[in-house]
Order: sequence, then C-alpha cells, then structure tokens
Amino acid sequence: MALAIMIYHFMAWEFVQPQSGSLLGNFGVYGVSIFFVLSGLSMAIVYNNYIRDFDSSLVFFIRRLFRLLPLLWVTISITTGINFILNGEIDIYKIFLNVTLLFGFIAPGEYINTGAWSIGNEVFYYAFTPILIMLYARNKQAANIVVLSLVALGGYFAFYALDPSKTLADQWQIYINPFNNFFLYACGLALYYNLHQLNMAKIAPYLILASMVILIFYPVSGNQINIVTGINRCIFSIAAIVLTLGFYKLEVNFPEWFSKPFANLGESTYGVYILHPILLMFVNKVISNPFVSVALTGVITIIVANISYKFYERPFIKIGKKQRIILC
Repeated sequence: MALAIMIYHFMAWEFVQPQSGSLLGNFGVYGVSIFFVLSGLSMAIVYNNYIRDFDSSLVFFIRRLFRLLPLLWVTISITTGINFILNGEIDIYKIFLNVTLLFGFIAPGEYINTGAWSIGNEVFYYAFTPILIMLYARNKQAANIVVLSLVALGGYFAFYALDPSKTLADQWQIYINPFNNFFLYACGLALYYNLHQLNMAKIAPYLILASMVILIFYPVSGNQINIVTGINRCIFSIAAIVLTLGFYKLEVNFPEWFSKPFANLGESTYGVYILHPILLMFVNKVISNPFVSVALTGVITIIVANISYKFYERPFIKIGKKQRIILC
C-alpha cells in the first residue's frame, strides 16, 4: 500500500491524474483506507492487554507521539524552509498546529506536508483508542454498537455530505474530516476483538483474493469521487476491511531471504509515505526526464526511509517505550 500510494502520487504529479476504476486510482484512495484499518487492528493487537486506566492510556499517547513526531518535525522543517526561501512566507500558527499534531483536531486541512492529513486523522483516532479498548474489555457488545455508530457516520459522509456530482478535489476538506474515515480505524479494532480467537487460515487466501478482485476490477470510472460516495463507498470499504482481515489471518512461512526485504519496508512505511514528496522535489531539480526522476526517487525513498527508521526513528521509539518505567 505504501508503494502504491507513492506511485500514485508520482503518476498524478508527473504524468496524469489516475481516475476511478484504474489500479492506481483505486489504491491511491483506498491504500490510505487500508492503512486506517490496519492501524486500528495493530493498536488492538499491541495494547489490548495494556490499556486499562488513565496512566496506561497516557503511556499509549506518549509512545505514539515518539513514533510520529521526530520524522514529522524534520519534514515540516524542510517543507517550511523551502516555502520561505521560494515565497518568503511563514505561517507560525499553521506550523504550531502541525508540530503539535493539533491540526487533526482543529483544522484537518491545515497540514503542511503532502499526505499528512492522514496523520492528523490517525492522531484524532488515537485520542479515542483507549476508550474503545477499555470498552471492549468490559462490554464487547456495547463497543460493537459504538463501532456500528461510526459506520453509520461514515455512511452519512458517503451518501449526504459528499456530492457525487462534484470532484473529490473540490470536496477535499469534507473527505479528510476525521469523522469520515473513523469507521475504518474502528473496524480494525473490531476485527481483533471479534475475530482474534477464530482460526481463519483456510479462508484467508480467498478473502485476500476476493477483496483484491473488487479493489482492482470493480466496474467504476470517472473522477475518484465515484469510489468514495454512495454504494461504491460501501463496497470498496468492505473490500479494504476484508483484505486487512485476510492478511491478518493468513498463515504462510516464507524464507528469510524473501520476507526480510518486506519486513524492512514495513518498518519504514511511515518514512516512505511522508518522505517521497520531498525527495521527488529535490530529484526533479537535478533530473528533467520524468520517467528517470520517478524511478530514481522511488529507489532513493526506500533507501532513505530505511536509514531514517534504523538510525533516527527507532531510537526515539525506544525512548517512548521507556516512558512506562518513568511514569510508573
């Protein structure tokens, strides 16, 4: 998904905007949706036995901030610096909202870095994660009702708030409202609490296949607003959730020579997502051929993201994990 979103951006910026029904057009939108589902599932897997009260919730927030902020601050600094050099402008309030991640709560559209709107959404969902986890620990039925309520809220955006007669770009501020995608994150949590004890290894490959067929071949065309509104929003969202479930329940043992590169890419996904727009900008200053520029930027992005994770991000992650000892 990280690679699909990166390629989608490269295609849109350097060549032509992918439309609904195309591989990149669909995954350019629902790659992020799958991230939301996967994020909710991951938080449930990691913290289901940990978050129990205010103190453990506070540790959860601190760990998340140590994961997100270090690299985000670097990219904010670079982007803001470039904008100041080129335009002589600097928006202190906007910078404040971004370095504190408050933009996700106050003004979702005021993100500085390309794609950072989803990070603002993520942080918004993190604020409710301890509540949902503690509710699932006490009353699974009540928690499922809350998740279904968020699904209904997503339906409001799909059928009423977003107008299918207008382009997605014209309604971008509505689409990135954190309440529009909250149901995806919540469904990721729900997958764990309702299905983690079930052995679904035999059907997992079929879940993956069925969802991929929908995400790639479902008949739709035109502007991408057509895949985020109406019944199509329901179909594609279900496919995103089922795809995540399929990989969660898949039991396959790959040799290390094959799995290790994907494991490294998985660790550096955050860097791939947030660094590729900046790196493309620098590469374009040196190379004029868009095909060469895109290919080279893709390789550089993966390398830089891996280096960033191992030598810059991971030390901060370790510091965040140690906060449990300090607070206790």
